[in-house]
Amino acid sequence: MTNYRHGKMIDIIGDMASPKLRVHPERCMLVRNRNANCLHCADVCPAGAISLNDKGICVQPDRCIGCGTCASSCPTGCLEAASPTDEQLFDITQRALALPEHAVAFACEQALGCNAPGEAVGSLHGAINVIGVTCLGRIDESLLVEAAARGAASIQLISGHCATCEHHRGGKLCDDVVRSASRLLAAMGAPAPFKRLTVDEVHLVPPTVSPRVAPIDSSESAKAPSDDPAPRPRAVAGARTALVPGASKDFTSVFPHVQADGTLPHFVPERRLRLFNSLKALGEAREAEVSTRLWGQVSLNEELCRSCRMCTVFCPTGAIARFDAGDGAFGVEHRSALCMQCRMCETICPEQAITVSDTVSLDEFLSGKKFRFTMLPVGWNPGQEDAIATRMARFMKVDTLQEPQAKVKTGDVARRRSYALDRERRRREIREGEPSDASEA
Repeated sequence: MTNYRHGKMIDIIGDMASPKLRVHPERCMLVRNRNANCLHCADVCPAGAISLNDKGICVQPDRCIGCGTCASSCPTGCLEAASPTDEQLFDITQRALALPEHAVAFACEQALGCNAPGEAVGSLHGAINVIGVTCLGRIDESLLVEAAARGAASIQLISGHCATCEHHRGGKLCDDVVRSASRLLAAMGAPAPFKRLTVDEVHLVPPTVSPRVAPIDSSESAKAPSDDPAPRPRAVAGARTALVPGASKDFTSVFPHVQADGTLPHFVPERRLRLFNSLKALGEAREAEVSTRLWGQVSLNEELCRSCRMCTVFCPTGAIARFDAGDGAFGVEHRSALCMQCRMCETICPEQAITVSDTVSLDEFLSGKKFRFTMLPVGWNPGQEDAIATRMARFMKVDTLQEPQAKVKTGDVARRRSYALDRERRRREIREGEPSDASEA
């Protein structure tokens, strides 16, 4: 069993201390549940700072180049680029788009021949401002879609020769991001002004006196992260409350504290809020649904489900939440606008009753609509007041106990046993097509 399967991921990812990368261990999928299947950071890290070997996850912070590729891939915001931060990159991009050309280009250090992350390092054909990044893997959909929503006439992404670059994983992720952002804009009926180019296809002009867009001050991001808890994310102007399931819910709670409803604390990455608001600003959707790597649509097979609602405990954003109606109905409700497509629910479901699709209904997504799945009664409920007596009756294989304190009425155990066996029989028929001769566990 690998190291993260032993529950050590909080220490492993916490050791990824780098002035170029901010780490929030409590948001890591493998910290929330060691049975999660999220290894995005190790899959895409182009420098080997986070890697997967025979022993499991290995971190070498001294190898971090601050490219931000891992942050672009991380679904929950566990990893955040710090040099430059998202805010700094958004700021300089916005200032570039305010110029008459309404255009901007991003170029990796190989294309530029230097390392100037988060700065306006020159121009393209003497007009379009070029912003330097260590690797194009730093660019994610929130930056591209917001730039497009702000009226960008052209957004060019310029790389060196990714096929021969040691950081080629970042270039591949950039290609995926451009396709993803283009699909999102097309679904909203908006043009995608993106061009993915190599340095051979453009003519970069170095700045003469000074860049037309002043370099950002990255002194704060150059400092080593402190031991203090991460500051609360800054509010996004115009953020819709539809993204927040409940006004009393704190999305920045400290991880060890379990919330009142028994679930682990939730957090929605700010870049996802930005992207959501940018899409909303584009108006009505032109397509009914869109396929994306960012959000997911959950389906639940109520007949397979054991009604344990463990999916709500570990969901990192609260996209799957519990509901208990006054008439006794209960279950879970799903909101695709909050889903990060981490597939935690799909992975940990003991009956594999949950599936997550990468095709999302735009109506449900943009409206923040909830979709309810009503669950069947549990049957043998360990939370009921007669749980001990019922358990003993099941263990002794009798229908009742001669016990004055027992609150199990004659015939209750038999009815619950029959119900549980019917449920299990149906689950087997659906899942495996096994003979319906279920025996009591």
